[in-house]
Amino acid sequence: MPGASLPVLAVLPARIGSTRLPAKALADIHGAPMIVRTWERAVRSNVTRVVVATDDAKIAAAVELAGGEAVMTGDCASGTDRVAQAARLLGWESLVLNVQGDEPLIDPETISAVADAVRAGHAIATAATPLHGDATVRSRVKVVVRSDQAALYFSRSAIPIDGPWLLHLGVYGFQPDVLQALAALPQSTLERAESLEQLRWLEAGYSMHVAQVQHARPAVDTPEDLEHMRTLWKPL
Repeated sequence: MPGASLPVLAVLPARIGSTRLPAKALADIHGAPMIVRTWERAVRSNVTRVVVATDDAKIAAAVELAGGEAVMTGDCASGTDRVAQAARLLGWESLVLNVQGDEPLIDPETISAVADAVRAGHAIATAATPLHGDATVRSRVKVVVRSDQAALYFSRSAIPIDGPWLLHLGVYGFQPDVLQALAALPQSTLERAESLEQLRWLEAGYSMHVAQVQHARPAVDTPEDLEHMRTLWKPL
């Protein structure tokens, strides 16, 4: 099986700057920073190593105090750029996962499903789950897939117009050479139109496998999201 023998590095990008919720990586979730709560979930998956990539010493210190590993990165235009930089700094010849640092309730099985997809040889992999709520909410990114589970398109609009809808989950897996190539791509037209980085990769001709899972948990983008997360959070 292509890539099956390679280790899998999961990187959680966490920057200190956030327009809608400043320093959200350090926001308290029942006694621990949000990035630590996300890290606690990621280490329960089937990956080989979990690292937080950050531009802030306080975030790195919080992760290390909890027993995790952090790497300091420079300025990065996107989370994928930060993940690619971290992989280069660590010098790992590995499969690489980008796990969003603002999902403290992420299911470890979702991370494992994406890891298994890149172990199987897919150049890029991500995850999605059936969406039963309001598909017109722009923060809920929808994905349309082919019969072989390759992504056709991602959108903030309700696609297909009458459903059924698949909610995209923000976990990505990459072959190591593909990750570095993606980090070098310029911003694309569709990416700017939808504010979705993954459209840059589709426009460049890359195929993206979509692993379908049954459970989704909300991310934290706003103060309201944070308060809602605090009511939902519970340990594994």
